Formats: sequence, C-alpha cells, structure tokens
Amino acid sequence: MSGAVICCAALAAFSPPPAELVIRLTVDPMPAPKPALRYQLLPELKEMSPGNPIPAYLKALLDQDFTANQDELGPSALRQADRAARLDKPDWQLMHKIRTDGIGLLLPDLQKMRELAAGLQNRFRQEVAQRRFDDALVTAKTMFALSRHTGDHPTLIGNLVGIAIAYITIGPLEEMLEQPGCPNLYWALTSLPRPLVSLDNGLEGERMLIGAELRGLSDTAPMTAVKIKKVIDHIEVIRRFEPDALKLTTRQYVTVRARDPKYLAAARDRLVGYGIAEDVVAGFPADQVILLDEKREYEVWRDEAMKLLKLSLWESEPLARKAAPVPDQRLFTLLVPALVKIRLAQCRLEQRVALLRHVEALRMHAADHDRKLPASLADVEVPLPVDPVTGKPFRYELKDGTAHIRGTPPKGYEQQPTFNLHYEITIRK
Repeated sequence: MSGAVICCAALAAFSPPPAELVIRLTVDPMPAPKPALRYQLLPELKEMSPGNPIPAYLKALLDQDFTANQDELGPSALRQADRAARLDKPDWQLMHKIRTDGIGLLLPDLQKMRELAAGLQNRFRQEVAQRRFDDALVTAKTMFALSRHTGDHPTLIGNLVGIAIAYITIGPLEEMLEQPGCPNLYWALTSLPRPLVSLDNGLEGERMLIGAELRGLSDTAPMTAVKIKKVIDHIEVIRRFEPDALKLTTRQYVTVRARDPKYLAAARDRLVGYGIAEDVVAGFPADQVILLDEKREYEVWRDEAMKLLKLSLWESEPLARKAAPVPDQRLFTLLVPALVKIRLAQCRLEQRVALLRHVEALRMHAADHDRKLPASLADVEVPLPVDPVTGKPFRYELKDGTAHIRGTPPKGYEQQPTFNLHYEITIRK
C-alpha cells in the first residue's frame, strides 16, 4: 500500500504544469484621468445618430477601397465603419427568414463583419504604434460597437462572431497599454456593459428553429397521411447533417414507436401534460403523436441547457455536471445547441476584460505609491472584479518586482492555454 502511495506521489510530482497563455506587459504608472470618464471604449450618446448600422457596415465593404497591399481595407471604408458604429438601432432584418429557412439559413453577412473587424484591427495597431491614442480609442469604440452589433444577430453563430470581434480588439488594446504615456483605462473598462456581448437574441432565434423546421406539424388538428409523410421526409433531410446518423430512417423510427401501445399511450399523456387538450390529442393519428412528442422532447433538452445561461459560470457549472446528457437516439438531437461551449466563449471574453481592469488598477496604484506594485490585491484602492469562472478574486502574486495575475480555467480546460490566462506586469524602469 505504501509503495502505491509513493508511486502516485512521484507521478504527481512529475505531472506537467497547466499550460498557460502568458501575456507580458511592461507599463508606466498612470493615475486615473480627470475627468474620470474622459476616455470611453464604446461610442457615447453624444456621438450617435439615428439609423441601422448593419446595412451601413455592409455598404462600407461594398464601397471598399483597398490599400496598396490589396488585402487591407482602405481609409474610406474604415471611416464608413466608424460612422456605422455610431448608429443607434441595429436590426439584422432576419426574423422572417429564420421562421422560413430554419437551420438552412445562410449567413454571408457575418463573414463580412469579420473582414471589417480585421481591417479595423490593422488600423488600431498602426495608431497604437504611432502613439495616436485619441485616434486609437476611436477605433476601439468602433470595434467594440461592431462586436455588440454583431452579437445582436438572432443566431448563436452571430453571437460567437460578435465575441470573436471583441476578442481581437483586446490585442491592440493591450499593446496600447504598454505605450509610454498611454492614459489609464480602468474606468473606461469598468464602464463596459457586462456581458460585453449578449447571447439573448441568439437564444431567442434558437428557440424559433424547431418551429421553422416543423411548421407543417400541427398540434391543433389531426393531419392526413400525406401531410405527415411530408413532415417525415423533411426531417430525413435534416438528419443528413448528423455526423452519426441514427440506424433507423425517420419513417422506421416513427413506425417502431407508433406500433408500441404502451409507448404511444405514454406519448399521448406527455402531450396532454405539455398543454394540448386531451380530446384534441385523442384525435391525432399515431404518427402525429410520435412526431409531436419528439418535438416536445427536443424542447425539454434545449431548455435544460438554456436555463443555465443566465447564471454565472460558477453557479451553472455544478448544475451542468449533474444534468443528464442529451440522448443520442432521438430525432432532433442535432438541433440541441452546444450551449456550454458558447457560454465558455462569452466567459473567456469577460475574464480577459476583467484582467485588463486589474492591469489598469495596478498602474493607478503604482502612480500613487512611488512606482511600486501592490503586495496583494487587498492593497488596491479601487474595486476589482472577481474571476467570472469562479466568482472569487483572481490569483495574484508579486515576485521580484513583477505582478502575476492568473485566471482560473473552467473544469476540463486546465490544459488549454487560452483558458489559462497569466498576466505578468512589470513597471517600466
């Protein structure tokens, strides 16, 4: 027994440390600006004009001028993007198409937003390198506004693109914090909305998908065999997208369950419990009952995942671990979204912004304490956000004059560098 313990201890001693994404910043001490909100990272109301920014962004790309590189957007297109980011009512005008196209909805506009963000990021880096801080902050505002407008897209894919745009904005922002004379952005970062990119519209769009795909499936009146066949044929087309298709065809799947008296009776009872009148359910053909029960089952599993997204990650993670996995032998398993990964992407962005607030708080502290970094976060005089993953303070250590701030990765992501952020902050000599 003791040999086994020694062996395990030895293995533990030689286990590789968690992989980290180390971000080293050498910065100047810098107090908060006066007025404190002189600098902002989103357009202020006084900058805004009435209008829909989405077509304005696309117009900037349609009218694009290229630099000599031919891969970068030119100044005219980027100025149009600046104007678009300062319009006040984003509307992707996709509600009708979601209702009709379902999972077949094409989203070429989202790729265009990525192209526009890449052009803005290039300009941001040039402005930072030239220490044109006021111009750089104009671009930062445009990029964060673009990320939020893209995040208003009524699909989860749009949410992810919005998060990605916000994330690529942070790289040049960190480079800016390293530049001598860069203003302190603690209060600008603190003023950003939380979450920076919302999932609300994407989740609402996701809830419309099943209705779009099964709009021919009635829950109010009996259906003819012809109409039921049309629904089944359409479901079979959807299931072609599944990486591991079910062994049974849709027709076989429905038939097996419709011919099982106990299963059919239980399905009818579930539909009554779902809210369909008992006398109406009694008149449905067996195939219609099975299809409606499958739709109901999909909505149950979808909402089991969605209900956790309004909670903080440290609140939802234990509940998610206890939840039963989505069954893989149901008709609409394909349509249950991978919400955990989307929530993690949002949380990773929030963690990065929170860490940058720490960086700026350290610069403020050093400005007031003879260029010295704090021995602990308790010595910092402004409020510091908790780690969005744990709900607890970030891990902090001052070693040989360098501050180390670490975020905690979500469970299961301990060896992925992008979820193991480690900022090393040194005061420029």
